[in-house]
Amino acid sequence: MLESPRNAVITGAARGIGRAIAVRLAADGCNVVVNDLPVNQELLDTLVNEIESSERKAVSFAGDVTVEETVDALVEKCVATYGSLDIMICNAGNCWVKPMLDCTLEDMQGLFDTNFRSVWLGYQCAARQMIKQGTGGRIIGSGFIHIILVLDFLIYGYPLMSVYSASKFAIRGLTQAADTPTPTTQEWGPQRITVNTCCPGMIELGKSLALAAGFVDIEPANVWASMAALKRIGDTKDLVGFVSYLASEESGVTGQSRPSQKVSQIYSCNRFSGSASLPSGCVE
Repeated sequence: MLESPRNAVITGAARGIGRAIAVRLAADGCNVVVNDLPVNQELLDTLVNEIESSERKAVSFAGDVTVEETVDALVEKCVATYGSLDIMICNAGNCWVKPMLDCTLEDMQGLFDTNFRSVWLGYQCAARQMIKQGTGGRIIGSGFIHIILVLDFLIYGYPLMSVYSASKFAIRGLTQAADTPTPTTQEWGPQRITVNTCCPGMIELGKSLALAAGFVDIEPANVWASMAALKRIGDTKDLVGFVSYLASEESGVTGQSRPSQKVSQIYSCNRFSGSASLPSGCVE
């Protein structure tokens, strides 16, 4: 349970992972502002009603978070409604399967705008507000299992997902730059702002399974499950507890891009030996 009330913004919250995170943070006691594209306003309204039915506070803000003015207004909405911004979850993103030589400049720019530009803007706007408040904060980006360190020095992308992989590598670099100390400097840590990337891997959602279908012509869930040590793909329950921990005031983790603990155990090729350093109860 978080030491609430604290106030959180979640982008890409109309469905899937973003929705699950919003519901979990609200259950933890946070007031939430949920964001998605205007076309998903009805889904946002349904989410707000669900959270409010549990006697938690929620408001929606529809808008394109690749636009700087929209992100500024989103942060301002949270501050105007609840008084502060304490947690920023930059979850909005997209993906598609396409051979590298078939990708156009427009393909690249569009995916980088959605996956990286939106996160970069979210990090900046949130950090400015948190520094202004002087009370610290939590910023969490959304990565994917393919950006994780392997043996602490190897990083790999994924065939047919070249632009997506590159956009997620960029988030990892941004996260490290924001809050990883060097012998001479550190950007946001001295302001008590932690910055991390949560990398969930393949989650059993409509978009994820459709993505898997782009690689093979058999049942997508079976394909990804066959690659997993536990012979199943992930669920949102595997990661919301991890995000809840990173967003909590107890968390001192920063500058990291890590899988949620349970999912890192599912995908044997991506096990992270350092996960034992995290609290054993941080994942449901």
